[in-house]
Amino acid sequence: MRRRAAVIGAGVSGLTAAYLLQRTYDVTVYEADDRLGGHAHTHDLIDTHGRTVGVDSGFIVHNQRTYPHLVRLFDELGVATQASEMSMSVRCDGCGLEYAGARGMTGLVPTTAHLRRGAYLRMLADVPRFHRAARAHLARGDQAMTLGAFLDHHHVSAYTRQHFVVPLVSSVWSCDAETASEYPAAYLFEFLSHHGMLSVTGSPPWKTVVGGSARYVERLAKGLTATHTALPVRAVARAGDGVVVHDADGDSTRFDVAVVATHADDALGLLADPTPAQTAALGPWRYSRNATVLHTDDRVMPRSPRAAASWNYRIPTCDARSSAVRVSYDMNRLQRLDPEPRWFITLNDDGSTVSEDTVLARMDYAHPIFTPESVATQPLLPTLNDGVLAFAGAYQGWGFHEDGCRSGVQAAESLGVRW
Repeated sequence: MRRRAAVIGAGVSGLTAAYLLQRTYDVTVYEADDRLGGHAHTHDLIDTHGRTVGVDSGFIVHNQRTYPHLVRLFDELGVATQASEMSMSVRCDGCGLEYAGARGMTGLVPTTAHLRRGAYLRMLADVPRFHRAARAHLARGDQAMTLGAFLDHHHVSAYTRQHFVVPLVSSVWSCDAETASEYPAAYLFEFLSHHGMLSVTGSPPWKTVVGGSARYVERLAKGLTATHTALPVRAVARAGDGVVVHDADGDSTRFDVAVVATHADDALGLLADPTPAQTAALGPWRYSRNATVLHTDDRVMPRSPRAAASWNYRIPTCDARSSAVRVSYDMNRLQRLDPEPRWFITLNDDGSTVSEDTVLARMDYAHPIFTPESVATQPLLPTLNDGVLAFAGAYQGWGFHEDGCRSGVQAAESLGVRW
């Protein structure tokens, strides 16, 4: 008889672990949501021609260079991918500034009025200086300084912070400006450097899954022994040389091994009797919650078509510091969909832009918050995998799909299954 494994959480971390463990174990997956996939969330919509179109609202893009585990998973599953356009715009409702990066001079100077904006022109000159300072900071290996302290140290102007640095960091990590300023600078810069974002050029070509990210979830799930959706786990308890999973239906099931592939704070809450090491490694993690809407209201885009981009960051005022991140994704650009109808994903709309009659779906997504305290636990996280119980989640990296996939691979390996 094959040994039995439980995987709690069916995002990319848990699904990757289950995919590999299935080669040796009979795997049972528990998911609190009513679907598998976590941030791999695709909405099947009908276009103007009556065709079904898959529109993503969570995980959207990846690339060959910095997503090696995910690319390998897609290759093994036979998942089709295609090129995506990655560009970013910034719109400030306070001063009226609009510009787009990665779209050449047309995006940076969408109107002749931009040439009369002295603060904006100085910001464009500041950007290469910021890039150089960030690369030098990485080379020094300073792990203690926060992003806010780094910007103070290098006398980055308030205008450049608000209209360039904050949109860059906040949109990538889906966090507000105050939270972004507390992120460890070196930690952010390492990620940005890997993705070619600490220079004007050098970003890798980006791709998206044909038909939406749910397509890879469907292929992966076919090989699993058992999957339970809409069934939360209440507790995970060690029992001799195995574990017992207590679920919301009141059942208690014994397994030989288990992977807890939830958010770090949820993982700690599931442990019936957490050890001091588990508490120390998982306890400092917190998550930002982002209300997300799928809609057709194009007012979320910049007013100037030349400043329109795939990612569109919106600032309410020039001095906004604590407002939630507001970014809209043009899904027609990102997923190479037909021009009409236009579909958008917007995070944290305050009700002033997206008209209710254009809303097609509402979701809530959580993203790990990287503070000096939480990042300091990352070297401890692999030590929690003890051969019976393992942990996986995107918090074990930079919070992205690749990080979740990689952590699932490492969890399976700790339980005896090498990819």
